[in-house]
Amino acid sequence: DLEQRRVTVDGDVVKLTPTEYKLLAVLVRNKGRVLEFQQILENVWGWEYQNEPGHVRIYVWHLRRKLEPDAKDPIYLLNELNTGYRFEPQR
Repeated sequence: DLEQRRVTVDGDVVKLTPTEYKLLAVLVRNKGRVLEFQQILENVWGWEYQNEPGHVRIYVWHLRRKLEPDAKDPIYLLNELNTGYRFEPQR
């Protein structure tokens, strides 16, 4: 729930850091669309971090551990090799 800034998994509220929430919100608002690392960095951290894709990878990993049924085999937060990430809602 983006308006309430509330994230739940199987009915349980999941606590996210402000940065994790901001990253998730950017991906959810663009569901199904691949966002390049640079786009994500600019939207979450600001333009001065545009050459730091490691930030995105680390925070996506944190989100996967909190939100995915299996963080090593994600179904929602998907990587597009050497490009970026996309969010796929439940089917």
